[in-house]
Amino acid sequence: MALLAASDLDLSPLRTLRAERVGGGAVLETQYNPLGILGISAIGFAVIAGFGLLVSWLGPKLAAGFSGGKSGVSAEKIAKASQTLDRELSKVLGLIRAHITTNDSYAKSLANAQARLSGLTEAEQVRVIVSLLVAENERMRQDSTELKSKLEDSRKQIEALRSSLSEAEEVVLKDPLTGVGNRRCFDVTMEKAILDCKQKKSSLSLVMCDIDHFKRVNDAFGHQVGDEIIRMFSRVIEAGVREGDTVIRYGGEEFAIILPMAELDAAKSIAERIRRQFESKKLTIRETNQKIGQLTASFGVAQFRQGDDAEMLVQRADSKLYDAKSAGRNRVAAFGSND
Repeated sequence: MALLAASDLDLSPLRTLRAERVGGGAVLETQYNPLGILGISAIGFAVIAGFGLLVSWLGPKLAAGFSGGKSGVSAEKIAKASQTLDRELSKVLGLIRAHITTNDSYAKSLANAQARLSGLTEAEQVRVIVSLLVAENERMRQDSTELKSKLEDSRKQIEALRSSLSEAEEVVLKDPLTGVGNRRCFDVTMEKAILDCKQKKSSLSLVMCDIDHFKRVNDAFGHQVGDEIIRMFSRVIEAGVREGDTVIRYGGEEFAIILPMAELDAAKSIAERIRRQFESKKLTIRETNQKIGQLTASFGVAQFRQGDDAEMLVQRADSKLYDAKSAGRNRVAAFGSND
């Protein structure tokens, strides 16, 4: 945004030149605005500092989150983005330094001309000095036009870099099998959800769920079929949640659903809707027409309590998932106020 602002600036106020005739002689008035030049310099250094902070914050998070089959793609994207960033920041820094040097030279030319003008008495001498300064002013105008063009080019490069980093971050936070969030996404999202819950004094619930007897399915039909069932389960979950909820593949066939602004009863209703929808599926292997039959899932629900952290909330929801399994599976168990 800083580069965009800089590329749209009218730089003429940094230096102005005006010649006026008073009576029979010529009087030259010049103005030099050092604050304007400092402003342009500040924009450049703000760009450099801002994107330096972006990389220092985002880089370790992206690197720490690499997992699964797409990590190589993400690593390559980040490496290329970092190289582009280095080049563009060096270019911007060079442009700012060159502009400062040019303006400094121009300021000295103005100061020297003003000093000489004060001692001149002939109109022709004044005209020569004015002509020289007009030429200097035109040179500065051309330099400003070139600077704006180069800043615009750098802005486009940095926008492309931002898009590349966003894509890489998205890959890092997604489970490669299902496309929903992964464990790292769970940590990031849950931390933010708990913070919002505390600050806004709002509700927050968590659902932990998994497919019943999933090992039997893998053993009977193979892991490829098992992966397809996990994908299907994730789609059923996504179809059953609200906008703003987050679906996470927590591990294997186990999923977590983060439900901000949801009381325990609302979370139970969402879990029950997903359970019924998954139970209604009649699964058949397309290639062989072999029937898998009915599959079910179990759900544990817990609501955030004051003093909770993410681990405590997960433990309570997990304990209720275990209760649902122990009670016969294919059911929703919720952590009530008496638990």
